[in-house]
Amino acid sequence: MSAGVSGGKLAPPPTAAARSTSAGKNSAPPTPDPNITPSKTGRASSVHSNDGDKYRFNLKDLLASTPKLTRKSSQRSTGSSKKSDSDGGAKSVAGESNVSLTKKYGVCQKVAIGKGATSVVRLAHKWDRAEEKLYAVKEFRKRRKNETEKEYVKKLTAEFCISSTLHHTNIVETVDLVQDENQHWCEVMEFCPGGDLYAAIKKGGMSPSEVECCFKQILSGVSYLHSQGVAHRDIKPENLFFDTKGHLKIGDYGASTVYRLPWESTIHMSTGLCGSEPYIAPEQFLGKPYDARLVDIWACGIVYYCLHFQELPWRAAQMSDQLYAAYAGACSSPQPAQAACPPTINNLSPRACRPLIRSMLEPDPKRRAPIEEVLKNEWIQGIEVCHEVQKPSHVHVHAQALAQAQLN
Repeated sequence: MSAGVSGGKLAPPPTAAARSTSAGKNSAPPTPDPNITPSKTGRASSVHSNDGDKYRFNLKDLLASTPKLTRKSSQRSTGSSKKSDSDGGAKSVAGESNVSLTKKYGVCQKVAIGKGATSVVRLAHKWDRAEEKLYAVKEFRKRRKNETEKEYVKKLTAEFCISSTLHHTNIVETVDLVQDENQHWCEVMEFCPGGDLYAAIKKGGMSPSEVECCFKQILSGVSYLHSQGVAHRDIKPENLFFDTKGHLKIGDYGASTVYRLPWESTIHMSTGLCGSEPYIAPEQFLGKPYDARLVDIWACGIVYYCLHFQELPWRAAQMSDQLYAAYAGACSSPQPAQAACPPTINNLSPRACRPLIRSMLEPDPKRRAPIEEVLKNEWIQGIEVCHEVQKPSHVHVHAQALAQAQLN
């Protein structure tokens, strides 16, 4: 399996006593409203469901219980060289050659390392001057009967047109778009052998410094995307990948959108419901145009909560979800102390993170903090990123072990 991610069922949810946060030994998930009865076997609704949730969900349970929220809905691996991944040397070259996929990038493994609703990802091995290079090759679905060839190609190339222009430490590098020997369209990407953030959360035991390092790297990637006029719209642990050097990279641009072209100053509003339900911002459920940048900010806040508690705060950010409704109500409370720090984030650690996460998880998008404001936060400024210092105080243990197993 790519990045060491198992496709089997997740372990049963831990007991309340065992659910300690990975970002602080003494903190615990906020206590839900006493009028809300937890469920022992809750199921997650689909992205398009409006039926909400009455219960508290464990991250492991929720992502495993429904196809819409499991790995099957997302690509989970990405690609590069065993010797020099993340060096930024690979640039997009689609259309430069008609040479076959095999000749350019090597032989693909028959066993898929990732599966999504519209694609399958395989690992390709290429020997170049005695050096083995690895790539993740995403094979897109076949054309549907009700699609014209033009419509089909447009859908497949839309993602590549965005991802191939992005080059940053915290962004998965897209290398090429080619057809294989069977004339199937394939996207070639760098391979990230350290697995995805979902696997690291599932494994547990992340130190507070690991959690903070991951979070700051995600924000760095989002900042770059927004500087390029791109919003991801599907930030979640399954779409964040580790390489061998401690870099955490944002991948899978199937839901991304361009909200501003390079020569424009106007922000184009987005429409449509996309992403995975627990990470979707409340304004997306309203069916009205929204600022896609602020959708990414909201999702980043949810990811930090998941990193910290290994749980999701609610199933969907809709008023029909009692946990979210309680949070939204607290945010608009006439009591300043409760509005500033609702119970949902009151137990997050360190204490300095709470005002920032509150501003990122602001239900009103007009009042939500933009990425520029987030990065200027004093707590964020003080976070150590492992690959930026000579002697880091931490390593990403799970990702490092996974990468070594992949490359040996």
